[in-house]
Amino acid sequence: MFKLAFRGILRYKNRTIITSLVIAIAVLFSISMHTLITGVKLDSEKNLIYNDTSSAKIYAKKYFEDRDYLPIDYLISQEEGEKVEALLNQNNYNKYTKEFVSSADIMFYEDPYPISGSLAVTLKALDSNNLEAYNFIDAKIKGDWIDKNKEGVVLGAKLADDIKAEVGYYITVQTKGKGGFIQAFDIPITGIITTGDPIVDSTTIFFDLESIDYYLELEGSFTSYSISFSNNVAKIKEISKEETLNLNKIIKPIGLEAYAWDEIAEDVIKFQNADSGFGYIFLAFTFIIAIVGITNTMLMSISERKNEIAMLKALGYKTSYIQLIFSLEGLFLGIIGTVIGTIIGLAISFYYQKNGIDFSIFMNDTATIGYRINAIMHSYIYISHIIIIIIISILVSMISAFFAVKRISKYEIMKLFRDI
Repeated sequence: MFKLAFRGILRYKNRTIITSLVIAIAVLFSISMHTLITGVKLDSEKNLIYNDTSSAKIYAKKYFEDRDYLPIDYLISQEEGEKVEALLNQNNYNKYTKEFVSSADIMFYEDPYPISGSLAVTLKALDSNNLEAYNFIDAKIKGDWIDKNKEGVVLGAKLADDIKAEVGYYITVQTKGKGGFIQAFDIPITGIITTGDPIVDSTTIFFDLESIDYYLELEGSFTSYSISFSNNVAKIKEISKEETLNLNKIIKPIGLEAYAWDEIAEDVIKFQNADSGFGYIFLAFTFIIAIVGITNTMLMSISERKNEIAMLKALGYKTSYIQLIFSLEGLFLGIIGTVIGTIIGLAISFYYQKNGIDFSIFMNDTATIGYRINAIMHSYIYISHIIIIIIISILVSMISAFFAVKRISKYEIMKLFRDI
């Protein structure tokens, strides 16, 4: 039986090559598309966690409900902060960053700027002595990063480009201080940062926390603590819920609240999931097309071999035996095509996982395509997903061959000989 199946593959070399090639292309395309969609989603989550939410945040009561408005009415006091830090250190949560976040307006004027104007931005002040909760170390910085010993503001790269700002220029920052008073002050731009997150790079200005405390009379109070559970995004996604529950138990006596990254960015994640859902639907349709292509190729291949089927029936072979022979052929062809497609698909995916694909030609300056990524998109390989694609492709090839020969082998021997 196996010999007959192998002979069939070796005897019809051209047909074997064409059928295997169709299967290989289907597998190659499926792997490449799947790893790209997965990589784009993971890069977006990575940017969100590394540059914005961290693994979790600790807020004062009532802040979380109004977090989209960046309120300054619910702050953590200096005394509460000291208690929190003592508890975090006792429980081995050593990667945390104290921060103050609010909305602000920046104003800039002709000379040195090309034109005068103003923009609404997010003001983010961080403890420059302890940035453990974030991953700004991997960011590109022109000039200097925030420093409590150096007065200045750091702008996101896209924001700086929008207003044509350079290191050394001054901007006017207007925001609310503690108690609600309006504060405006001129400050030099000491750095421009590129994080890779288009939202952060286009909307955020960074300060040292001590500096903003002075300008806004915060008296040591601040918005939140950002906590990092791990540097690995996949691990953060796995453990964040459990760790956040543990954090809430620890800080409960102080009257504060902890929320995981996916709770903080719930709306963003819902949008990304919907967006990636459309991507997976597109992938499903392309995979269906690939399955149809494999099926049609197997049908055509077997239809051209009616003489063999007729001869086997004339020699007394049972229909089930004939079906099994051709199913084995389909299995072997599926394995050949899948191996070729998988090797090429993984090679392409590994390359784009390391180097990324530049889609800037298809994106305008402000496009984010629903994800927090720049124009460079990376693939990401989940071996378990690749195995599923491989298994489906081989099974489709085998089943296609089985049903094709089943339909033909139903004919009477004389009809098959007449049709040859």
